[in-house]
Amino acid sequence: MIEKAEAIVLKTLNHGDTSKIITLYSKEVGRLKLIAKGVRSPKSKAAGLFQPTRHLQVIYYSKANSELQLFKSGELVNGFFGLEEDFDRLTLAQVIVELIDRSIEDKESHPLLFQLLADSLARLSTPDTSAAEVYWFFHLHLLRELGFRPHVGHCSVCNEPLSTGGSLGVTSSHLECVKCHQPRQDSIFVSQAVLSAIQSILSNSWDKVDKPELNARDRRSFWNFLWRFTFYHIEPTRRMRSLKVLQQLYS
Repeated sequence: MIEKAEAIVLKTLNHGDTSKIITLYSKEVGRLKLIAKGVRSPKSKAAGLFQPTRHLQVIYYSKANSELQLFKSGELVNGFFGLEEDFDRLTLAQVIVELIDRSIEDKESHPLLFQLLADSLARLSTPDTSAAEVYWFFHLHLLRELGFRPHVGHCSVCNEPLSTGGSLGVTSSHLECVKCHQPRQDSIFVSQAVLSAIQSILSNSWDKVDKPELNARDRRSFWNFLWRFTFYHIEPTRRMRSLKVLQQLYS
């Protein structure tokens, strides 16, 4: 059966002498794996389509009960070429697609999540946006769509408002106030300014988010909170290769 899908390339793997196996995230069926035969041949018209982050329309032959479908043809919807002009933005885009790849379930359609991915890559490829803020918005809304929305308003122990910030330990995803938290070497303190920024991002669309004004320490704790929280809930993200480059940029 011939099928059509709108999809974003997550990763590729060379197969044989001239073919590729492409993993995409599609609006219609979620994760989609295609084998594109002969695509690495110099004569292939599809050779440039399959870079990670490319937004495509693909036509493929679908076989029931098979994890690998056969690519027929495709066309570019958006190449997000602005990413290639800025190393930081390209790095964040690579983190985004790898995070999606390690977070989603196979063959589970989620149109809102697909749109979040496409919109975030488009914003990231625009030079007049804050790359970090685009990424924070994507990451937090991804967690929300997956059912892991961070609760940052109250202490998880005494339920008092986190008016002076909260702390997170390595074995928990719940914030605790200064009175309830038992400090450890691996504790992360998250200031009230960061918690307010997280709440604003989670509660609003991109156009309505109050852009956070955070100092260098707060920005580092924002990054640390995001990944500590994500590692706790989505274990496969601990093995992300792109994180090594991201940590060099934002440590």
